[in-house]
Amino acid sequence: MRRRTVLALALVALLAGLSGCSAEGSLSLTPVDDRGLAEEASNSLPTDAPPDDDRVVVRRAVENGSATAIGERPPVDEQLPFRHEGRFYALDYAESGTAPGYDVGIRIDYNASSVDGTVVDYEDLPAVDRETLEFVITRDRPGDERLEPGYDVGVGATYTEGDAESSVLVPTQEYDAVRYDGETYPVDVEAERETLTVYRYEATEVAESHEVYADSLRERHEFELSRLSDAEREVVGGALNDTYWVEDDDNEAFDSLVDRFRAQEPVEETDYRGSYVVRYDGQLYWAEVDYGSYVDEE
Repeated sequence: MRRRTVLALALVALLAGLSGCSAEGSLSLTPVDDRGLAEEASNSLPTDAPPDDDRVVVRRAVENGSATAIGERPPVDEQLPFRHEGRFYALDYAESGTAPGYDVGIRIDYNASSVDGTVVDYEDLPAVDRETLEFVITRDRPGDERLEPGYDVGVGATYTEGDAESSVLVPTQEYDAVRYDGETYPVDVEAERETLTVYRYEATEVAESHEVYADSLRERHEFELSRLSDAEREVVGGALNDTYWVEDDDNEAFDSLVDRFRAQEPVEETDYRGSYVVRYDGQLYWAEVDYGSYVDEE
């Protein structure tokens, strides 16, 4: 399996401008039954995932017990288990060696005034190149008002030696442009020799049903929110079936609630957010807390 990333070059400035717009923290509480709890605390595994989807390695591991993937980094790195045909599987991986390959970057120009050089139809590309270009070639392109002269979007991927042997773009670019649906798009390819890591994945069944998994979640993670102050209850009330957004950094009630949650064992957690199983006024909830600025930086 190759890992592919899409780099929207034309939108970098827009995304940078939006990156600073966020609340100081948030709390959401979703009421759940056994099935809802099990699904909130797991990842779906669609049966129709395309062959280049990272989750394909999960399917292979679930169906065969283990699977391998090759890339610069693990294609799948999830704390929560995956659900498949009503059962739940934890996925673990370990590095098992290296393999030669290429770190590839391909840029595409959506609005070139003219096209020079050799052209290949998208349908005539080898499968490995079609998979790499699928997102930027076959999906809706940005509107003309958002495009500037030159290359607009780039896609990054890792190619194994086997991929490169069948490719007409890596390591040597044999065509200068790709034609799709009547339009011709110049492409620019850069490929650098890399040593890729081989990852071995193993899937272990952790629950045979939604009910069994939900039982284990409640037993290990459930706690009760009780004896709240009026201010804390107001925050929790605003989060029921919704999200309570904290707009300032001195909300004592939210600060106290963050401490309460962080004293419990989360189902999943990063440095700045966590997911919890909580009971409040007799109802079970899946809670998601964005600690925001209310994290003890020590």
